Amino acid sequence: MAKLDKFTATVGTVKYAFRAPAGLYAGTIATETGIAVAATGDEDLPEYAVKALLRKGILRRVSAITKTSAGKPSRLGLLCTSAKLATILDALKGDPYTITGGGSGTIQSVGFSLRVVSRG
Repeated sequence: MAKLDKFTATVGTVKYAFRAPAGLYAGTIATETGIAVAATGDEDLPEYAVKALLRKGILRRVSAITKTSAGKPSRLGLLCTSAKLATILDALKGDPYTITGGGSGTIQSVGFSLRVVSRG
């Protein structure tokens, strides 16, 4: 099972802390998604549930189709800040990813996750 680390999403001057799989938001993925590992000074920030940040519109969920290091196709759920949503679709193609205690591979394409809307 993948280990969770503390990450921060910066929107303007406000930082929101939450937990996500360790190692996923590093390097170019961190730059393109607007999510980075919490710095030493940010360790005391209150942690929010990802669900709450999604509901408020601070974070958005995108889906990436990947090719694992074993050469098999796979799907990866990523989070990004709402400000980076416009550029993330083309920016992550071909970028490598690694999850600590999990898998690794290369991102082939990125698209929006489906949003379920109640019909009741």
